[in-house]
Amino acid sequence: MTYKEFLMYLEENFDGYKIFMQKAIDFQQEKNKNRPAKKRWDQAKVEKAAYEMWKQGMQTLYNNLKTQIKSAISYKWTEYIVQHEVLENLQDTISDLNFIE
Repeated sequence: MTYKEFLMYLEENFDGYKIFMQKAIDFQQEKNKNRPAKKRWDQAKVEKAAYEMWKQGMQTLYNNLKTQIKSAISYKWTEYIVQHEVLENLQDTISDLNFIE
């Protein structure tokens, strides 16, 4: 499974994605409020920054899983993810997640 496929899999099958994105957007909006008025970002840029946070966090997870799975075959990845309750553990982590500046 490539990193891009991994992201797509999570975004389509993992409820925590929406929770993460909402927390990240809220964080980016708070940061945006502290910028001078002329330098504030529009909503699209805020959302893009939040998505970059998602990608960065999931890159770390992907790299860790890649060392464990050692296969490019997608079903091996999904098997491992289900067997080791990766999504459940990730859900717990995201639920407890708080972004601070």
